[in-house]
Amino acid sequence: MSQLVVSGLKDPMFYRLYILGLLIIFCSLFYYFGEIVDYFKWNSLHWDIWYTVHDMHRLLFLAPILYAARVFGLRASIIVTLVSGGIWMPRALFISPYSFPVLRAVFSLAVEGVTGALMAVSVRQNRRIERLEKEVRTDRDRLLGILKRMTDGVAIMGPDYRLRFVNEAMEKQFGEGDGLPCYKYIYHYAEPCGEMCHLQEVLAGSTARWEYTFPDGTTYEIVACPFVDTNGDKCQLATYRNITHLKKNQKPGEYSLPARNAG
Repeated sequence: MSQLVVSGLKDPMFYRLYILGLLIIFCSLFYYFGEIVDYFKWNSLHWDIWYTVHDMHRLLFLAPILYAARVFGLRASIIVTLVSGGIWMPRALFISPYSFPVLRAVFSLAVEGVTGALMAVSVRQNRRIERLEKEVRTDRDRLLGILKRMTDGVAIMGPDYRLRFVNEAMEKQFGEGDGLPCYKYIYHYAEPCGEMCHLQEVLAGSTARWEYTFPDGTTYEIVACPFVDTNGDKCQLATYRNITHLKKNQKPGEYSLPARNAG
């Protein structure tokens, strides 16, 4: 039995339910505190705040309703709303000196219930979005992990030409380049590469393949395809394969386009 109690105390759900219960008890005591003062004749506590319009007192119950919606979800918010209505009704039916007490209590219940339901739906949607974003980030990290281990150079360029990722093979060939414009990092140009640049085509959904021989005689086969980053930006993912040993007769600075495939 003691082990069951200890395990229960370690469960975060116990404390969440405990807080919810305390909120309901506090709001209930506040709601009926005027009647409690009158019953026990605590004249020193006969303050006007206990006897104001009951609609104001009922607003306190938004605290447990919204807490239930935030922590437990839609069903819990509905249950707490109904419990709150049950707490209000004796005062509305038998005690309240104000006009239309039951109608006003029902109206307050409807408003607070809808508020709680909207909160629960909003929280559920936010949690779903957070879960999907986490899954996307996990998939991206897994993909980048694979790209990092590739022997060919890999680079991801954003629509602003700036590099968002380069793998280790790329860094060995061209150096560190995160954040640099791709044309400056790879070709040492001061502006985009002209006809050799296929970024806009790739961002539009095409796949491009071409070859380029650098001044030192090194020739690369470059394949570029669309890639969507975790923030939704359309980017270009390009691989750089050293094929110098296959292109002994290609001239330095020569650019060729052996194949381009529309994606």
